[in-house]
Amino acid sequence: MAHPNPHYGTGTFRRRLRVSAAPGEVAVELEDCNHGFRLRLWHDGERVTTVEVDAVRIPFNTCPEAVRPLQRVVGHRLDEDEATLRSRLVPGDNCTHMHDMTILAVAHAAAHDGAERLTRLYEMAVDDERDGITRARIACNGVPVHEWDIATPRSHTIAAPTEFAGKPVMRGFHAWASQAFEGMPREAAIALQRAYFVAQARRHSFEPIAQHPGISDGMPQGACYSYNTGAVERALRGPGTVRDFTHTPERLLKFLP
Repeated sequence: MAHPNPHYGTGTFRRRLRVSAAPGEVAVELEDCNHGFRLRLWHDGERVTTVEVDAVRIPFNTCPEAVRPLQRVVGHRLDEDEATLRSRLVPGDNCTHMHDMTILAVAHAAAHDGAERLTRLYEMAVDDERDGITRARIACNGVPVHEWDIATPRSHTIAAPTEFAGKPVMRGFHAWASQAFEGMPREAAIALQRAYFVAQARRHSFEPIAQHPGISDGMPQGACYSYNTGAVERALRGPGTVRDFTHTPERLLKFLP
């Protein structure tokens, strides 16, 4: 099992997500302290035709295998709703982050009908918990969209701003956010919730990595592709995959070695 990260409480989890939509294709790039992915999705205006993922930096050696179940998106009609796509992809069969990026890419493929490229850059920051509160914030193209104080770790509910007080940021989040926001603010809220979820990894250290294979984490079946039976027994961590961008957010999405 992992042991506590001695540096937790002094840093900030940072994540950047860039989506670029053009006629016939969408590119999505994501990088944070634990992950680095580049995804491209092509379509013919009616259906998804191809999806490819470059898994640049990953927690486990098994993660790239998750490109296979992701191929279920091929043939998806762009006019079908998100619930249909989620049922087709089955989150627990996939890499969580490839899955999220694909959902985002399909949404932008369906919405983009202009000749010009549309680009959104989301910048997320989740401070380490202090005095029971975690501050999480997100900007889109440099403009702040959401900033939440979250009661952590007991309830995982928003403490501020007051109009959202008591709303969940774990179980029940998507149902609430889908009612509370629409358009870009909804997209940003979903991205920030995922960043908050992944930021909890900063609490733990898995060094030395040889002593912490995936099966030792005790995660439930279906948590993600690499924690499923058949993969978790082979899931090994690689050296140098965890980075700390607390003071260097400008390095994100450069996918540096």
